[in-house]
Amino acid sequence: MQADDERTYYEARAELQLRLAAATANPAVCASHYALANLYLELANKADEGLSEAA
Repeated sequence: MQADDERTYYEARAELQLRLAAATANPAVCASHYALANLYLELANKADEGLSEAA
């Protein structure tokens, strides 16, 4: 997978986790979705770093 594709994928996954967090009334589930969103955003940033290094 290309770094740009990876970034797009991880950003989409993060957005999904944020939507799921907003849709739940359970605080523990909400926190889990936020934690996953943060992990996906970290992966998206790492994919961006890969793009910078390739340029």
